[in-house]
Amino acid sequence: MRRERIASSVIYSVGYDDEKQILEVEFGLRRVYRFSKVPRKEYEALMSAPSAGRYFNTVIRKKFRGRKVEEG
Repeated sequence: MRRERIASSVIYSVGYDDEKQILEVEFGLRRVYRFSKVPRKEYEALMSAPSAGRYFNTVIRKKFRGRKVEEG
């Protein structure tokens, strides 16, 4: 999945698949987590939040199941 770099001290990049409703979040040290069944409105809220890290921790992480993606 293609991810977009964002201005955040916690999150490096974010990607979203509209068709599958999958959100990918890349943190420092290239740790990537994939979250399933995430509505587009939550992705848009994350991308427009004043603090993406805070939004992720208070909404996304608590509301959606995520798993680490093994890349390489």
